[in-house]
Amino acid sequence: MHKQEFLELYEAALRAAKSVRDVNNSPEVSRFVDAMKRLKQAPKSLACDVVCTNSVGKGLRFFNDHKNPHIRKEGRLLWNLWLQILYASGREQTRDGAAPVKTPTDSTMKRTGDPKRDKVREILQTSLAKVASEVFETEMKIRVTACDPWVVAVSVESAMFEKLGWFMGPQKAKYRSILFNMGDTNNPDLRRKVLIGEISGVRLVTMERQELGSDKVQKEIQRIKDRARLKEESRIKVLQSADLIMT
Repeated sequence: MHKQEFLELYEAALRAAKSVRDVNNSPEVSRFVDAMKRLKQAPKSLACDVVCTNSVGKGLRFFNDHKNPHIRKEGRLLWNLWLQILYASGREQTRDGAAPVKTPTDSTMKRTGDPKRDKVREILQTSLAKVASEVFETEMKIRVTACDPWVVAVSVESAMFEKLGWFMGPQKAKYRSILFNMGDTNNPDLRRKVLIGEISGVRLVTMERQELGSDKVQKEIQRIKDRARLKEESRIKVLQSADLIMT
């Protein structure tokens, strides 16, 4: 697939989506879905180049806010795929010593239209932006500066939303735990690992509260576990000794 074909497919998808007025299936919806499927099959290098050099944010925002559920679903799947490609491309180019990939800055790509989701993205971006001033080793500094905190924040929030749903009810505690630990002054390792991709958004969402904690907290938890294990082993030895005496 060439760049021109890619852009034509994207424009065809956009035209089809604009012609759909309701939630019902129609030939235009089918054409949209077909174009999106072909866009997902584009080479990663081509997708990265087009997303970085062309303004596609408004179209993606239109897809994500569409009344038709099929268009919303396909639009979100494509955007999440492109985010993963951009994120991975930045890490790979950094490891190879190439110039870091230039990520899109269109503000519409950073917004969902939902105030709570957008606030989560802003908090994550603020936390991830701290990493650049927290690392000093040269090689790690290069890796960190090659990663765009906004791209990673959007990717992480998308994974959180997909797994946890809306920021309400029983999911609030998990959201708050992740956001607190990502911004914790004593927890720079967590946000650094998330920024450079050692911990993905999907993995972050499934981590237990103890895993999210800082190294200091995790070491203290491990010490408590070790003490409990030694105490249990000592108790078993006493019981075994008592059994020997009784026999």
